[in-house]
Amino acid sequence: MKRSLLPLAAVLSALLLTPAAGAAPTPLKWGALTVTVTPRPAGNFEAQARAVVRNGARTVLTVTDWDIEATLQPIRPGGLPELVLSAFSGGAHCCFTQYVFTQDGGRVENLAVFDAADDPGRWTDLNGDGTREFVWGSNTLTYYDWSFAESPFPLTVLGWDGVRLADRTRAYAYVPGQEAARELKVVLDGLAEGQGTDALKPRLSGYYANMILAGRGAEAERVLAAQVFARAPGLRAWFTAHRTDLINATYAQPEGRVRAVNSSSYPVREPDQP
Repeated sequence: MKRSLLPLAAVLSALLLTPAAGAAPTPLKWGALTVTVTPRPAGNFEAQARAVVRNGARTVLTVTDWDIEATLQPIRPGGLPELVLSAFSGGAHCCFTQYVFTQDGGRVENLAVFDAADDPGRWTDLNGDGTREFVWGSNTLTYYDWSFAESPFPLTVLGWDGVRLADRTRAYAYVPGQEAARELKVVLDGLAEGQGTDALKPRLSGYYANMILAGRGAEAERVLAAQVFARAPGLRAWFTAHRTDLINATYAQPEGRVRAVNSSSYPVREPDQP
């Protein structure tokens, strides 16, 4: 995954989130309920899309944003698949939000509102058990000491832990581990090509952050010392100066972005909002 392509990927994902603007709404059946997403009117960039969940003529909940996609994803074991409303704010890089609902308890309940920020992420079954996890690139290192296009996006996994959607990255350590391997290859290839500190520090940071998320941070430091810093004193100096910040940013992973909020209307207005 070449993360420098994320802005284009985000734009394409946004274009694919809903039917073409102005298209007729297509209802989605969710058990006895009906989910209807109405796209924003064509050409009206100030308008919003609207997702409505109904039980017959009664409105159960609504979600509004610039673009919305409704899908059914098996996230909890047993029962009906969960309803996921993936919303996009229409910004250049931001913001993506995942609204996850279940009705397995006899009524519609919110399992998670997840602020995915710059990365739309993807739902996928990582262990073949029939339920899906959410693989997402964290934006905790965007703009740190580089442009957005150069920013690394450490990979994180959200999954059902028996109670809620939670950070399950360590249970799928190979996900950030594989991303770390890709980042390290870019660094080593860049050194062979004579690239300097400014070009390689984002990729070095992506390697280090993903290795920390995989539970292999100490190994990463040994690899950097043996394979990178001996050949690139400038990178060693930069890493030494920024190591603590990189660690703190990496551990600022998604728990603070996930919450369950039962409401009939989303996004939920914060207490300090007008």
